Amino acid sequence: MKQDLTIPHGVLDGIEAFLRVAERRSFSAAASDLGVSPSAISQTIKSLEARVGAPLFMRTTRSVGLTQAGEMFLERAAPAFAGLGDAYEAARNLGNRPAGRLRINLMRGAVQPLFEPIIAGFCETYPEIELEIYAEDALADLSAGGFDAGVRMGESLDADVIAVRLTGPFRFVAVATPGYLEKHGRPESPEELRNHRCVRMRMGSGALMPWTFEKGNREIEVGVTGPVIVNDFTAMMVAVHAGVAMGMTAEPVVKALVASGQLELVLPDFACSTSGLFLYYPSRKQVMPKLRAFIDYVRDYLPDDVTG
Repeated sequence: MKQDLTIPHGVLDGIEAFLRVAERRSFSAAASDLGVSPSAISQTIKSLEARVGAPLFMRTTRSVGLTQAGEMFLERAAPAFAGLGDAYEAARNLGNRPAGRLRINLMRGAVQPLFEPIIAGFCETYPEIELEIYAEDALADLSAGGFDAGVRMGESLDADVIAVRLTGPFRFVAVATPGYLEKHGRPESPEELRNHRCVRMRMGSGALMPWTFEKGNREIEVGVTGPVIVNDFTAMMVAVHAGVAMGMTAEPVVKALVASGQLELVLPDFACSTSGLFLYYPSRKQVMPKLRAFIDYVRDYLPDDVTG
């Protein structure tokens, strides 16, 4: 019996609008992203809900949330839509031309050290690539989110992904301004940090990131306290620069500030090392010319003081 592979007319209508509203949790923000009016987005979603036969969003004057049907629809629609996008990209780039939108998901703390040195040169070299940088600390499902690749530290990656090294190993170090150390003293051991003011980092999971050090072959985890909690390394550095508290961050991020004397390393002999930053993508995903161009450019042009 011959299988009918015909897709019903209009079945894909409204899917992109649905996914963007689900991501942004806002009809107006989704409309702005897609270059249409909020009323057009609202009408599109209403038509989609009518075809589905169930409401997909809970709307109030202040917020937009997914219904149970909406969550179920999102779980299945996002990977399917991403796969359809990959199909178009594969056909469009058949001639091996680096072009199209390249979506990179990376941890917030990597945005400045990774992209500031190379973004101008990359965009000039590949004018047909539209680079989208999406910063978040939680480890993303690349396929579900429609991302071409992600950037994370090697320790956090699963074994079933393809990982390409972007930087050498580096340390996570505690830093403070000279003024803070003059006022509050310099700790001589990790344990003494419990008596100091420290900026704490709220991770994507909601937990506070511990400050971890190494003493010989032993790992020391210190539960620090302090007057400021952030969820972004840039915000952490604002507090540190102000002399409010000490902070902990990747050493390449503060290398120039330490060299200029604006910041000082604290307990450098106890600093923990990481494996470095890796670009990763699903093993089943074809490496498109745009992604290959990005990988090659970053590895060739990222400065040595970042790559280690």
